[in-house]
Amino acid sequence: MGASSSDLSERQLSRLREALSEMSLPHLHRLAQEYGVEIPFDALDIYTSIDAFLDGLSSEDKKKILAQYGDAGRKSTYVFISKEKNPPIQTVFSKAQALLKEKPESQFWEHYPYYDEVEVDHITRTIRIRFHYLMGLISTLDERGMLREHRLHHAGVVVYRPESRILEIRVAHKSMATKMAARIPAQLGLAPFVSVDLMDEELIRAFVDWISSLNSATIELPISDVAGSIRITARKGMDLRTAERFNEELKYGRLRGGHVTIEYREGYGINFRIFFRDCHIKYTLFTNEEEIAYVIDAIEKIGGGYRFAKPGKILTEFFEKKD
Repeated sequence: MGASSSDLSERQLSRLREALSEMSLPHLHRLAQEYGVEIPFDALDIYTSIDAFLDGLSSEDKKKILAQYGDAGRKSTYVFISKEKNPPIQTVFSKAQALLKEKPESQFWEHYPYYDEVEVDHITRTIRIRFHYLMGLISTLDERGMLREHRLHHAGVVVYRPESRILEIRVAHKSMATKMAARIPAQLGLAPFVSVDLMDEELIRAFVDWISSLNSATIELPISDVAGSIRITARKGMDLRTAERFNEELKYGRLRGGHVTIEYREGYGINFRIFFRDCHIKYTLFTNEEEIAYVIDAIEKIGGGYRFAKPGKILTEFFEKKD
């Protein structure tokens, strides 16, 4: 029997439980098998299964799982890039810790980042700056039938990768991502960061060369022809890049983004939706930190002009016409 849940802080345990609760039951059972934990057959719901899983884990294993899944899953991520590489962790960590000393006059400001935790994650070799903010309202009726308004609470995390030019901000709203991309570098003494813009034709080529398959696509059309954009979805099991209609539409517009699959390792893919203009990534399958790091590393390379080996016939007709 493993150590008890008290081996983690209350905040850590809450993050771990939340991450595990977002997994599918088959995913949780695969994770349990990986760590040698047996989940009883009568644990039919996710919460009972989580309790059994945590009871069977050692303190060290809980920390490993928290590091891999606590900030991952199906996250919405905005990617920013700098001209300079991020300095080592020890150079900026004390400045990051100082963020926790900020004492705003109110805890109820709209669209204001309240810092909750700054952590060096030794397993992923990153700094995690976790925060929350209030945006939007929800109305409910209390027990007396009175209408009450509550501000919606949103969580976010800034992932600082040393020796990288990338700043990764996992958050639901672009406006907050943009705000944090300006605030954090200024507060940590870093060079400015700008949004990674992949809407350049050469960068789009490099991205298309990298992915394993294109499952759906949004093509931006010239305003002079048809205002707006067109969305095309592949038939099941088909790579949209080989579709005649897709290549025909690309002659008149340009790829704005889409849902893609990349091969992380043989027989195993990572699925995500990407919007090229502001490099907004939304993972559509439950991911871990290793998989996210793989994607972010490739985005950094593509943004820096790196070209991956081009597989087979990919957009050949379109690109040859453009050339």
